[in-house]
Amino acid sequence: MDYMDEFQFFSPYMESGEYAVWQGRPERGNYFSGMNWVTALFSLVWLGFSLSWEAIAIAAGAPPVFLLFGLPFIGIGIFLLFGGALRRMRNRGKTLYLITNRRVLIKSGSRVSIYRAEDLPAMQIKLHKNGNGTIIFSQSMHTSRGRIYSIHMMMENLADVAGAQSAVSRMEREQRQIEKK
Repeated sequence: MDYMDEFQFFSPYMESGEYAVWQGRPERGNYFSGMNWVTALFSLVWLGFSLSWEAIAIAAGAPPVFLLFGLPFIGIGIFLLFGGALRRMRNRGKTLYLITNRRVLIKSGSRVSIYRAEDLPAMQIKLHKNGNGTIIFSQSMHTSRGRIYSIHMMMENLADVAGAQSAVSRMEREQRQIEKK
């Protein structure tokens, strides 16, 4: 399938008068960029403890039930440490981004997320060492009952992060002009 043909997927989701301003997909690499240090530290401690438990059980000649008891904990530790990166690795090949004059559309696997310009929180850009960047839309709001409601969306590891940022700014600017009329 041709690169341009892949973006035809979005055609049924386009509204009348809506047109594409920018399209792209995440680049390979930077799979651990979304992991925070608290999670990584906890994962390492969990995995280290689980491996120590297994090593001590083996060295002590413990019954097989003790050896089996530690295996799920090792599996959880491995998942905590590498699960997010593996999920990002699997999804990046199936992810497409489209910015129109009205909305941001994201296809990730079989899921399509659509964000209207007026609903997007402030944009943050995280630049990576390889020159790529991630655009993050994140906002937390408190309800009258004290609950926290968060809006969080990312366009990850973009080679043309400046083009995507410019397209989002253009979309927001056009929507403000429409609202003024």
